[in-house]
Amino acid sequence: MAENSHSPHVPKQTYRLLFACLAIVGIGNSMLFAVLPPIARETGMPDWSVSAIFTLSAVLWVLTSPVWGRLSDSKGRKPMIVMGLSAYALSTGSFTLIAAIGLMDHFHWLTLFLSLAAARLIFGAFGSATNPAAQAYVADTTTPEIRTREIAAVTSAFAFGSAAGPALAAGMIANMGLLAPLFATTTLAIIGALSARFFLPSIDITPSAKRSAAPSSVWRLALNPSVRPWLMFGVALSAVTAVMFQQVSFYFIDRLGVTPREGATLTAVALALGAMAQIIAQLVLIPRLSLSPRGLIVWGCIVTGSGAALTAFGDSFGTLSVAQALVGLGFGLARPGFTGGASLAVSQDDQGSVAGLVVAANGAGFVVAPIFGAGLYALVSHQAPFVLCALVLFLLAVYGLTSKHLVGAPMEESPPDQPGV
Repeated sequence: MAENSHSPHVPKQTYRLLFACLAIVGIGNSMLFAVLPPIARETGMPDWSVSAIFTLSAVLWVLTSPVWGRLSDSKGRKPMIVMGLSAYALSTGSFTLIAAIGLMDHFHWLTLFLSLAAARLIFGAFGSATNPAAQAYVADTTTPEIRTREIAAVTSAFAFGSAAGPALAAGMIANMGLLAPLFATTTLAIIGALSARFFLPSIDITPSAKRSAAPSSVWRLALNPSVRPWLMFGVALSAVTAVMFQQVSFYFIDRLGVTPREGATLTAVALALGAMAQIIAQLVLIPRLSLSPRGLIVWGCIVTGSGAALTAFGDSFGTLSVAQALVGLGFGLARPGFTGGASLAVSQDDQGSVAGLVVAANGAGFVVAPIFGAGLYALVSHQAPFVLCALVLFLLAVYGLTSKHLVGAPMEESPPDQPGV
């Protein structure tokens, strides 16, 4: 166990810094979801290229996240967090520069697509180090009784960033141009990397954790019967996330009959509502509901499935916005349940490894699901991807209710001196 584990002396400022670093990544990703489809439409890139860019990055994300998580068990949490944020800054800066050149018609669409994909691959390969290391950092410094809630609090930063990102993107696109959000993201990523480097305290890693940090043991851990069901659930949830969020921008444009730039603004507002609902779920509802990780994933899937169904049948901006709020609320319940359940299923020495596997599971759905969703969108109907997502989510709720392995005790209230955000 890390020297500072369970210590009441870990300052709250540490968790706030982690929160801010993860929020930066959330801001950037949500801005990219809103900005990339209009970039594709204005530069002549086909719609499928947007999904392909995310998919290629997701492949590296899935392959490298467990490696960085395991390395954080041997090299420490802080170095991995700093490296991931630095890579994110480099990736986003390169992506912005390439997009700017592409919007000036200096690239053929294929050259632009390959160049943007290469820039995003930097994030997939190295930016994936931040999330598992941050999650393991929290696990190292909290008790099992409150771990799910504390992980939910810190990782809600991604949702916070997702809420702030679209709102900022909408204003920037309207007043400063399509690429302004990406320039801002690059700046924030640089600030985040420097802040983590100079202000995030290091924590000691136990000798037993270092000895067990062989890369091959990560995949053995993934096959552990107590861990595997949580990871299977996470992959399925990730696939649903990928389909819905990568089609929603096109859906707003086509369903509401607006221009790409108008669609970007409307999508940004709706995604902000969804992200705010996710924050409410993670920071307000989870501490008060006292549900087990299993209960969180069941209710999360039911609420998210309802949002997906409403998206499929909604035909106005108001209805689609409410649907996004339901989707955000459901994800805000389900994701911490899955993350906390996996963390509680392993020993303290394996927290970095299981965090890496959790982050990989969160990205696994982006490998194939986006292309599948784009195919349904183009070849069947615009509503088809969202109908399928609703069905999958309701089936996941049934799986959560019936699986013998997805278990966990209700979370307890945090003692007054425990760390939190």
